Amino acid sequence: MSQLNRTFAINGTFFDTRRSESKQSIWQIAIQDNIPLGPNAHTNSYRGLKKGTMVCFTDGRVIMDRFNNIAEINKLGKIKWAIGGNALYPDYNLKLEKTLPDISRFAPHTMMAYTKDNSILLLITKENRTLTDARNDLLKEFSLVSAINLDGGGSTAMVANGKIIKDQGRKLNTIINVI
Repeated sequence: MSQLNRTFAINGTFFDTRRSESKQSIWQIAIQDNIPLGPNAHTNSYRGLKKGTMVCFTDGRVIMDRFNNIAEINKLGKIKWAIGGNALYPDYNLKLEKTLPDISRFAPHTMMAYTKDNSILLLITKENRTLTDARNDLLKEFSLVSAINLDGGGSTAMVANGKIIKDQGRKLNTIINVI
């Protein structure tokens, strides 16, 4: 089987869609091997807001918590990867994260979850759902430890086993890719 046929990917975190090709357009945490992927990718908010972030440490631990920046995460260990979004589980509070209503609207959504059997799930809604409905579907289907919402709407995209499941409606800035 070719490497491409074993590829699984979804779109990543929030970004400036007008400058999708620019590293400066990443709007939330996006870190690989303890290095932010762009000059803004070290923080979820320059206003100090803490937002849901999924983190995998080099020792294999995976957590989701609300963080503002890489320095807060590094207090817990060395980062293998981290991606910012909005917390979906165990705590779901879009008002606390000052999430714009546009994020939770009736649209496609992209989510990432960590299950009790130590699996990381890359998920999308193929059909339009509110974020609350998408979250509830996730909780009914899986035994979760944690989950986050990533950039959705026109950015929602997924490839599984090398096949395009949902093609994005725009150029993407970040993707989460598992081979």
